[in-house]
Amino acid sequence: MSRFSIFTKLIATLLILLIPILLLFAVSNRTSKDVLTEEIIKVKQYQIETFANQLDQLFFRLDTYKKMLYESTDVRNLAYPDLLDDVLDKYRTNRTVSEEINRLAGYGDWKAVIAVLYPRTGIVIKSNSSLNALPKVLPAQDTFWQYYSDSNEDYFLGILSYPEKSAESGEAHMRVVLKFGVAELRRALSEFKTNGSGDPFLYHPGMDPIYNYSVNVNQIDEFLPRLGEIDHSLESGYMLLKSDKTRFQVHYQKLESLGWYLVDYVPISNIMAPISRNQTMFYVISGMLLFMGAYLAFVMYRNIQIPFRKLFKNMNLIEKGIYSVRMVDKPEGEYRLLYEKFNSMASKIEELIEDVYKEQLRSKDATLKQLQSQINPHFLYNTLAYIKSMIELNEDQAAVSMTMNLSKYYRYTTKTGNKMVRLKEELDLIHFYLEIHCMLRDDFEFHIEVEPQMEDLEVPRLIVQPLVENVILHSFKNHSDYGMIHIRVWREEGMNHVSVEDTGTGIDYLVIESIRMKIQSTNEEIESGLKNVHQRLRLMYGSDSGVLLSQSKLGGLCVELCWSSREGES
Repeated sequence: MSRFSIFTKLIATLLILLIPILLLFAVSNRTSKDVLTEEIIKVKQYQIETFANQLDQLFFRLDTYKKMLYESTDVRNLAYPDLLDDVLDKYRTNRTVSEEINRLAGYGDWKAVIAVLYPRTGIVIKSNSSLNALPKVLPAQDTFWQYYSDSNEDYFLGILSYPEKSAESGEAHMRVVLKFGVAELRRALSEFKTNGSGDPFLYHPGMDPIYNYSVNVNQIDEFLPRLGEIDHSLESGYMLLKSDKTRFQVHYQKLESLGWYLVDYVPISNIMAPISRNQTMFYVISGMLLFMGAYLAFVMYRNIQIPFRKLFKNMNLIEKGIYSVRMVDKPEGEYRLLYEKFNSMASKIEELIEDVYKEQLRSKDATLKQLQSQINPHFLYNTLAYIKSMIELNEDQAAVSMTMNLSKYYRYTTKTGNKMVRLKEELDLIHFYLEIHCMLRDDFEFHIEVEPQMEDLEVPRLIVQPLVENVILHSFKNHSDYGMIHIRVWREEGMNHVSVEDTGTGIDYLVIESIRMKIQSTNEEIESGLKNVHQRLRLMYGSDSGVLLSQSKLGGLCVELCWSSREGES
């Protein structure tokens, strides 16, 4: 036995040393990756959110400039020169508008072209005197930072016409135009990248991205087609995308002013590469240790464990009751003697169990016969007394009816050939029994409720009758009201149940406990119908079967038979 202990300790020591280390490293490695990933997400989301807010503030400020010029009295007066007093007044107004435009265009580091056009007079006042400052042909409709591209440059354009909705009909008196070049956005993206962010760019479905000046186009092209999977209902978020070469953590933030997405990415594979290399190296070394330990275990398994397992398997078979098992293919060495001792022990146990089993069968059969003899006469004594009383009262019809029911009852009870009957036959017996008492007393009624699949169930003879007799003799003894007996038969969770409830005077909980103790008592001097039924059920179906007592919802006592289903019952 000490050899087995040494082997067990060796294998257990190897596993105890190796498994916690592997688990600890795996958890530590996973935690490190998770923490690093969460920090990257927080930092990157904060960076692009801050930069996106700066861009939105810029375009909202430019939009404010556009509305200021649109609502300016001087700007609108130039649209109607005939209303001005003289040339000097026109000049002063023109100069005022020009200065206001230049003043607004000079705010901040962002350069945008601000202009006011008067279609009827052909006057154009703009912040940039270059001929290409404005597109040659403006869109007919008003726009809110619409993206355009021509041979000279790409830009965003915002136009507001006066009166409102007059541009498309060609009747606009004044148009305020703001143009913001894409070159300024690229410069801003490049500065954002220089400050430590990854490789930011602007993205809009169906349009070419707006990159920074030092963009890594090849790397972006690996995941650019997957950006179409962005959920447009979200203002911001991130995605984990995988290409053939790299895994990317792609973050995006929608610009409310432009409708484009500010996108930045992190090649997460490159960041996690050192951690992955250490992980691979650790697992390789652990695998080598595990292989060497497995080889050692295999050698010991072949020489020690296999003979032991055969012996242990046969011991389990004996534990399950298969006492005919024997050890074959006896090995050389110490195990041979152990196998021979096992075979000798199994033979003696088999002989002893057979003797005990035969004796138990004889004892159970004798006990069942004794219990049956105690129950069979019980009903006869009571019913003959009732028949005598009815004849003395000259109630011939009642006597005939009772005699017919009684004959059916005893035709059933005097069949001694079978100890087991169908449950339906047992319930028919109860029906005859209760019909007799209903004719005699006329102060109660009964109801029998049976699940259809329970009718063909085999049960011991006269197993339910003592319960009903107990109700008749005791529950309605001092009960002046009209009584009710309810009998129910059902199956639940593999257990069969028969309950008998009544509306009698009821019984105290302490009295129920006293009766329960008498029923479960092993004292042969204590005898009762319920105890006999309880013993019969336990002898035939095991210790989980028997008689249960409780207070009935009808007001009286509930007595329930409970026994387990046998194989083949459904």
